Amino acid sequence: MTQQTSRPWIPPFALVFSQLAHGVSWLLIFWAAGSGNFDTPFAQFAWIHTVALAWITVAALAILLHALPNFIDVEWFGGQLFSRVCIAVFAAGVALFVYSFLNAPPLLGPAASILFAGLLAYLGTAFGTIGRGMRGERIERAVSRAFGFTFLFLLATGIIGIYMAWTLDPAPAHAHAFLGIFGWLSLLIFGVSMRTLKPIARSGGTRFRFIHIAVGSLGLLGTILLAAGWVWIGGVLFAIGALAYAFDVFDMLARAKNRHRPPQAFIAASILWLLVALALGAGMLLGKPWQNAFIFALLAGWAGQMVNGHLHHIGIRLLATLYRGDEDETPPGDLLEARLSWYAFAAFQLAVAVVVAALLQDRDSLAARGAIFGFIAWIGMVANILIARYRAKKTAGVTISLLTR
Repeated sequence: MTQQTSRPWIPPFALVFSQLAHGVSWLLIFWAAGSGNFDTPFAQFAWIHTVALAWITVAALAILLHALPNFIDVEWFGGQLFSRVCIAVFAAGVALFVYSFLNAPPLLGPAASILFAGLLAYLGTAFGTIGRGMRGERIERAVSRAFGFTFLFLLATGIIGIYMAWTLDPAPAHAHAFLGIFGWLSLLIFGVSMRTLKPIARSGGTRFRFIHIAVGSLGLLGTILLAAGWVWIGGVLFAIGALAYAFDVFDMLARAKNRHRPPQAFIAASILWLLVALALGAGMLLGKPWQNAFIFALLAGWAGQMVNGHLHHIGIRLLATLYRGDEDETPPGDLLEARLSWYAFAAFQLAVAVVVAALLQDRDSLAARGAIFGFIAWIGMVANILIARYRAKKTAGVTISLLTR
């Protein structure tokens, strides 16, 4: 007999959807490389939105339902049921949007409208939650402001995106990309990871709070200038903030006391891919044709490996509570198979490195091999999740009987 819990603190359907999208992203690369579509804009846009929206943003919106109220010590505005429905609508719209890029371009506008409707409704509740946080103490107000700017960037990205989907006007593409990748995804990671690294590393958090403030300020200003077309100034400011963030995270990881190392390794790799992306971005500013490699390193390397690291901790913690109750504190390392964790870590880094090299050299066959590595790594990670589920479910009855004696 398993213990019945209240509604899961992160909606499982969203995490399942995002992980399926992760697997599909590698299959898209393999298909594009093998079919002669590797350099076609619609295939590239399909991959970018599969990763940025279907994989990472769906997971982020789901996690923030739990994380944001806890960060600012308030209840989610309007209750969570409505927002969970919004995420489902958003996910359905994203799936149709990606399909439209590949098979039915006339559906891009309607698909964008569906996903934007779900996003807009979700953001309404998110801004309501942030408004509650603005009535709190100084720290809660500061965190609320930071999330407010991040959500504003997501909203601006969506507004530009729906305009482009209906008109097919490429003029605002750079602003759309900068706001989405830097203003939404990167600033979100900068902010959330400072909190989530505490349980993942157990190093006591940052020793340099002024760095965290500088990272947020430079990232915010840099994103605005990049979106406005001031790419040199904006890029330099964002890069300085990113380098300061990397220093802070590596310092926390170096002091980590949590002996479950795979999530920490994924996060360290994520930071290294961020540094690679900064180098590629600098080359772009100097005239190098490295745009595709730059975007891939940012999405699959920087953001993607950060998500993988959190999945190996937060995702497994959610899994444990589904079967063992909300009060369960089973360490994720006790449920995961360590050999599979390290296998997935190594294979994912190899996959990202091979595809980045393929994009720099314009070699479709090499990209296909990288996609195979990535998909095999994804299979290993999914198998590990299923093992963790089996172990959590198998021991749930024993845990409950001990707790109720």
